[in-house]
Parts: sequence; C-alpha cells; structure tokens
Amino acid sequence: MSRTYRDPIHQEITLNSADRVEDLLIRLIDTREMQRLRWIRQLGTGWLTYHGAEGSRFQHSLGTMHVARKMFEQLSDSLLDLSPETLERYKALVLVSALLHDVGHGPFSHSCEEVLEIRHEDFTQRIILDNSTAINKTLRSFDSSLPDEVSSVLNKTHPVKFLSNIVSSQIDADRFDYLLRDSHFTGTNYGNFDLARVISSITLNKEHDCLAVFNGKGRLAVEDYLYARYSMYLQVYLHKKCLASDVMFKKLFERVKLLLVSKKIAFLEQNLFNWLSKGMNIDIQDFIEIDDTTIWHHIKHWVHEKDNILKDLARRFLERDLFKAYQFNNEEEFQSLKQNALAKLKLRDMNPEYYIDKISIAAKPYSFYNPDKTNFSKAIFVQDQDSNELREISEVSPIVDSMVKNNFQNQYLISI
Repeated sequence: MSRTYRDPIHQEITLNSADRVEDLLIRLIDTREMQRLRWIRQLGTGWLTYHGAEGSRFQHSLGTMHVARKMFEQLSDSLLDLSPETLERYKALVLVSALLHDVGHGPFSHSCEEVLEIRHEDFTQRIILDNSTAINKTLRSFDSSLPDEVSSVLNKTHPVKFLSNIVSSQIDADRFDYLLRDSHFTGTNYGNFDLARVISSITLNKEHDCLAVFNGKGRLAVEDYLYARYSMYLQVYLHKKCLASDVMFKKLFERVKLLLVSKKIAFLEQNLFNWLSKGMNIDIQDFIEIDDTTIWHHIKHWVHEKDNILKDLARRFLERDLFKAYQFNNEEEFQSLKQNALAKLKLRDMNPEYYIDKISIAAKPYSFYNPDKTNFSKAIFVQDQDSNELREISEVSPIVDSMVKNNFQNQYLISI
C-alpha cells in the first residue's frame, strides 16, 4: 500500500508501506509530534511581509525527506559494496533524520528562538530521545538503537559522516528544499535553482567521507544554487520588514516575561507559563502542546490586558501595525534617527525600552556561504573527475569567490 503527498514544490511524494524504511516514515509522519508542525509557519513572522508565506514546517520536513531520498539514490553507485542490511540502515538514518530535523521548532519558527533563548535543535534531540514521545516509540519499534543513531546523525557525531552531510552541510536536503519552498510561498524568484542538475552533480568522496560536486556543469549548477541562497538572504530572510516584525515579537515577549515575574498579567495558560518560566527545562509534553495557534490565542487575549504596553504590542500584531526599520550608515546617522524616535515616543508617552531597537546584519554571522576550508561538512568542495582532487568551490569559481568576499553590513534602527 502506498501513500502520496501532493506537494507544491516536488509534486508527488510517494511512500510505499511494503518497504520497511518507508513504512517507518509513514508511521513517523502520523505521530503527534510531526503533525504539530502543520501549525508552525515556516517563515516565522515573515508572512506579515509576504502574505503568501503560509507554508508550514510540516511541508518543509516532508520536502527535505524527499530531497534526501533523491540525494541518497544519486550516491547508489558509490554504495554498491555495502551489504543489503547496511544499505537499508543508512537509508533509514538519512531519511528519518531529514524528516525529523525540524521537529523541535517552537512557535513562529526561528522568530521565537532569540526571544525564549532556545535552539530548536536541542528540542529536536529531546523529542527523539525522550521515551515518552510517539516518535521515540516508533523509532524503537523499528530498532531499539535507532533513536540514538538518528540523534548522532543530526548532531554530526555519527562515524559515517556523509550521512549527516546529506541532511546538514553546505549542500544538503534542508537548504535545497527551503530555498525553493520559501521562494514559492513568498511569491519571489530569488531562491529558484536547478535542483535536479545540482543533485546529479553530487558524488561521495570516500577518502574524506564527504559529499562533493563534479567540476564542469556540476560546478555551474552549484554556483546558481549559491547565488539563490545569497539572494534569498538579502531579499527575503533579512528583509527590513521581516527584521522589524521579529523585533516587535521579541519586545512583546520581553513585556510578557516582566509581567509574569511581577504577576501583573491576567491571561497566561499553564503550558506557555511553564515554557516562559523554565525555558529548555520545560517538560517535553508541555512543549509539544505549544504552536503558533497557542501564541495567537494569547495575543487575542492580551489586547484586553490592563498593561498598556502589552495591550499595544498585541494590538499591533493583530492589526499588522508593524514597527519600521530605518537604515543608517554611521554613528552620526544612527544618533539622529534615535533622537527623532525618542522625541516621537515622548510625545505619545511611550516607553523607549519597548519601541526602539538596533540591528546590525553583518556578512559573517548571516552569510549565505561562509566556508571553513578545513572542514569537509562546512564548505563545498569540487572534485576533479580524473584526479579526484578536491578544491573548495570559491578557489575555482570567480563568481563564488566574489560573493564570499562581499563583506556587506546593513544597520537598522527599529521603531514605530
């Protein structure tokens, strides 16, 4: 019996329950923890800028699994020396890890991570390893050691390194899917590239146990892929309105946390109270209860709070009355913008602590591609088809070299 998921990016994603690994994937998809991802938007607050950005982490997770399967199949000629049992094991590890890689995301995806000082990767590990979760039980029903092995693939401690590379590296299934998916849902073309061509250029370099791309046409396809990443970071992920809405989200929860401590907030359900109070120490079952709908449910109540700051920030979200981002180039410009913002806030008797922020977007921490040439999972290496010699792509591609050296910095004052 097969199951087909109709996908806006990859058309049909089909799994066959007659295959042991694909049957496991079907059962994992049906778990409570995976189905929760339907209620978490892929782009956080980005849909307040791009109204079509309604895609979910669930869609992206299925897409990542689908792309990982295509990448694994591409490497099949390099895996002919493996026993059928080992090949099945590797297939299970790659596809399950790709499917589950984002299962630990909190509400509003990356937008909530700075606010609540968490890493979704840590919650992903907990969901996989905690005996109380349906995902853990499903993995153990396949093999009792599978949760630990999947965990090691995701945290890159598995002894077979190329398995992790397929899921998380500079040329991985995660990035391939989210670029195409986010470009589609934001109604832009910035993230489009030839996925089939890129995958067909990928090879397994057994000497270094890593993925590489063949020189020639393969390198050209990867150049397009890297330019797509570069464009999406500048035009979508770091769009000034997206930055401003994320700041507003952060300020909202800073106020909630303050009122929680002073016990001056009227509406706060137990699961969200536990998360705000305990952070990473929250019980995993409480964490699973929280998604985007939980936050919106609270925001709708918070517009009726007595606290004027919380009430106003909640109203701004409901009415899309967003903060604005004002770009500046030097300290003199920043101080001028800040003084203007402070004067405006003073006239309205508004607290600057919650209505002014400063953001600096530097090339390095937010780089579309920041290669570590000493680490085969943190750079893209081009393999010569005759000599098998590996060279980092910016060393052989003037286009990539120029993008890597583009040491831009954008700075914004965020205010009303």
